[in-house]
Amino acid sequence: MSRSRKSKSAAASSLSIDQALSPVSRRTFLLGLGAVGLASCGTSAGSPASYDLGGSNQLTMLNWPDYIDEPSNGSGSTIEDLRASLGIDVEYVAEYADNIDGFQLIVDNAINQSPPLYDIVVPTNWRAAEMIAGGNAEPLPIELIPNHANLDSAYMTNAWDRGSRFQMPWQAGITGIAYDPALTERELNSVQDLFDPAFAGRVGIIGEMREAVGLAMLANGDDPSRPTLSTAQAGLERLVDAVGSGQITTATYEDFADRLSSGELAAAMAWSGDTALLLGSRPDLKFLIPDEGAVQWFDTMVIPKGSRNVSAAGRFMNYVYDPVNAARITAFVGYISPVLGVQDELRSQGLSDLANDPLLFPDESNRSRLFTWGGLSLQEETDLDAEFSALIEPLFPEE
Repeated sequence: MSRSRKSKSAAASSLSIDQALSPVSRRTFLLGLGAVGLASCGTSAGSPASYDLGGSNQLTMLNWPDYIDEPSNGSGSTIEDLRASLGIDVEYVAEYADNIDGFQLIVDNAINQSPPLYDIVVPTNWRAAEMIAGGNAEPLPIELIPNHANLDSAYMTNAWDRGSRFQMPWQAGITGIAYDPALTERELNSVQDLFDPAFAGRVGIIGEMREAVGLAMLANGDDPSRPTLSTAQAGLERLVDAVGSGQITTATYEDFADRLSSGELAAAMAWSGDTALLLGSRPDLKFLIPDEGAVQWFDTMVIPKGSRNVSAAGRFMNYVYDPVNAARITAFVGYISPVLGVQDELRSQGLSDLANDPLLFPDESNRSRLFTWGGLSLQEETDLDAEFSALIEPLFPEE
């Protein structure tokens, strides 16, 4: 079984978000995550590389499920329109289930084959960093992507790819706190609230190590964008203590929404996009970017090393970075677009509710409190992944 932070039903209709969540099942966690490694080969991220900019119009893309708009009410879709306008024969594969099993598809089919099976893959930022560091990513054909200029500068300062020369973000999200005020009986404003004994046994932890540990680090006063092994271990130990005491009793992915709706949980670490959908049916619930901050992540487009369709990949990236096209995708998936101009485009479409949604367009105050995981060594992160997986595996509700 698999899970995806994007596994939800969100049918687009005139660029609106459907409010229904589809049932999804969680992926059985793999322990010993170091088995999914990348062999260093090809050109390193810091050196020049060559690629074939031939006239290929073939493109195969691997992405998460339910992460692009689909035809609705007789209208077309981004993929259909792209095929028609650019003449690119796109094979769109929505089988990237997660950053463990899903990433194995990249290793098996995009790295260990020559040429790789996929021309664009969309791992989460930390996985993309591994690909780039291992020399397993082609540099972007910037000359074919004038809309690269539309990339929000906030995504161009990552130490592992300054200037976004090897990847272009697809969508971003926030891991913060969702809660039911009727059950907490007070407003929440801090990560510390997750550890309040008043909520013992009714707190959920998100099943992503970097996000859960990152929030715990913020509660400790540490910065997850500049983690050390010591501060990350301290964050993990805080979670270990909370699980051991019975404070945290449930681990979730997007199913935190169902468990909040049912009243099983009073508060949970939560994803912004899934919460936005949940609020359509439960406007009484709340999503919080804590005073200490929240964890921001993004899934990003990478061209695997050796792709023979770099030209088509670049033209695809340029198309989806047009604000008009990016707005359609954003309205469907409900996550943060990295493309400048999307908010104005939504307003021009008469979709002010979306354009004014603080979960889609955080204001400067909230943006200043968003932290992207900074990364440790591969071995340190592998060890943390294994410890975290062992901690939360027993917390997943039986299916």
